Amino acid sequence: MHAQRDKLIKSSARARKKVSIDRVVTTPKESLKSKEALLTAAQKVFASDGYDGASMPKIAKRAGVAAPLIHYYFGSKENLWRETVALSLRDLRRDALAIGEATRALAPLDRLRVILQALTQHAARWPDNFVMIMAEARSESDRFAWVQENYTGVIFREVLSILQDAKDRKVIRDVGIDQLAFLLIGGVLVYFTANPVIRDNTNAEDLDRISREYTDLMFGLLREGVVNKHAN
Repeated sequence: MHAQRDKLIKSSARARKKVSIDRVVTTPKESLKSKEALLTAAQKVFASDGYDGASMPKIAKRAGVAAPLIHYYFGSKENLWRETVALSLRDLRRDALAIGEATRALAPLDRLRVILQALTQHAARWPDNFVMIMAEARSESDRFAWVQENYTGVIFREVLSILQDAKDRKVIRDVGIDQLAFLLIGGVLVYFTANPVIRDNTNAEDLDRISREYTDLMFGLLREGVVNKHAN
């Protein structure tokens, strides 16, 4: 008797939850809009509060949607975090692989410039995503391992390959390419995630201009160095 009663109670609860969700998701267009709003809000909340500090009610409130929709669309907080990261990084991963393939015939430094430009443009447009990733790197979480395996590791290996090619051709000095790759990529991440002027700027043309200027500076330093050879 008790088992049957408990089964009826659970069934009723699931039905009420479904009705509640159905009331806030009425059309495919509204469904897509709600999901996009949640991903945008999650990006901000995860970046500001960290994974552990981010709460689902806060994300839902910022998105302006009902909290049950988070579980409806993503199933869990972990999946929401991963979808938020993938929202932007899947494009960067695709671009990095395409650039690597399309520029094989170019000189190593020309290839490097193209991929660094793609990275800076991405970092300028999605600074919160890299804040999320850097926070996970400090905590050495499984989430960071997942990001490395699926996204950032692909980009890092592409940069390493280009630098190794440049080193083999004696285009660059005999330096540690691991260190140089971290210096180049880390510089991009720090500049575009820690700079409030960048993070508060939503003008796409401004961000593209800033990313180009930063790439020019970084590439100029790589080629020419920063010390004036003619200085006393």
